[in-house]
Amino acid sequence: MKKIFFVIWGNPKFYQTLIFLSQKISKQNFKVFILARNLNHEKDIIKKVYFGKNVNILNSPKFLSKSNNALDYLIFIFYVFFQFLLIAPNNIIFFNKKSLFCILILKIFGKKTNFTYHNFDFDLAQNTKILKEKILIKFELFCSRFCNNLIFPSKERSNIFKRISKNKKAKFYSFMNCFPVNFKARKSSKFKSFLGEKNLTNKKIVCYLGSIGPNHYLHETIKSFKFINDEIVLIIAGNSINNYAKYLKDKIKTYKITKKVFIIEDVSNDYWYEILKYSKLGVCFYKRINLSHKYMAGTSQKFNNYLLSNIPMIVNDGKDFKKFKIKNDIFEITKSNNPKKIASSIKNIFKNLKRYKKIKSNMKITFKKKLNFGKQFNDSYEKIL
Repeated sequence: MKKIFFVIWGNPKFYQTLIFLSQKISKQNFKVFILARNLNHEKDIIKKVYFGKNVNILNSPKFLSKSNNALDYLIFIFYVFFQFLLIAPNNIIFFNKKSLFCILILKIFGKKTNFTYHNFDFDLAQNTKILKEKILIKFELFCSRFCNNLIFPSKERSNIFKRISKNKKAKFYSFMNCFPVNFKARKSSKFKSFLGEKNLTNKKIVCYLGSIGPNHYLHETIKSFKFINDEIVLIIAGNSINNYAKYLKDKIKTYKITKKVFIIEDVSNDYWYEILKYSKLGVCFYKRINLSHKYMAGTSQKFNNYLLSNIPMIVNDGKDFKKFKIKNDIFEITKSNNPKKIASSIKNIFKNLKRYKKIKSNMKITFKKKLNFGKQFNDSYEKIL
């Protein structure tokens, strides 16, 4: 049986593509080892995740109870190196740049190892003012030259990285963050109880699922519900960044829409999928603050959650979404920085039942033919492995 390493400086539970890859590859005569940062001291929001058969999760040692990122990271690098010598994998996949940096020591002893860099999120050095980040981005470009394969969430991001890295040896691929066609989610019953308690059972639910932070036009989305009738409510669910949820809750009170907009923090996977089950419309907005946010069409996790659940969505009017819509008519576009425009788009999509059903039909076809994990796997890892 062949052996493969998934190396990630983070929590593998947060990356659905990594989870699906682990499940898929473990069925193909591979023994999978997931080498991850030790986060056992942190609160486990997601709970149980099945990574597949023949999968071992190896957390790097943590000798101090208090967090020391620099020391923990150094231990992580040497732990990956130790396991590499001990297990001798045929393939290694690095997820994101902090994991990729391990390649400098592994490459010396892994002449026959197939190295793949799977990046979920990268940016250009000129887009940050922080010197440390600029250095890390430059180092990422340098380390990528030692890889056999480089994978990015979209073709546009892949092409940009290829151009700026000037890497002519590695093979470049794109892999959108899609769900398997046969994916079945476990669902809780908490949200049904929540709807009953808040007297929302008969309301039309618009949902936003994901990071609760300032770069998703959430303030504008909340404000839009000042101009929407009481039959439609907004559910925002996810993890708050720098206590941004409190800021939004204060805005909800200010706008006097506490019976129309609700924020649920720290939701588990089961709760997440239950919210999707009851939702009629999804919101998928990204401020174009970095390279990743400029190219989210088709690869955004919230986008693909709505696609999986066959929930029509409204997206922001970025160039990537406009271009994507030409070939994949599966959403409506709005001015996400304008609350009245958002409100108008939400009301219009519910009024036009024919258009609503057409979007749902198009979404089913697109999911089965294009935007699914199997198609993405066949176009990349099937060739690599």
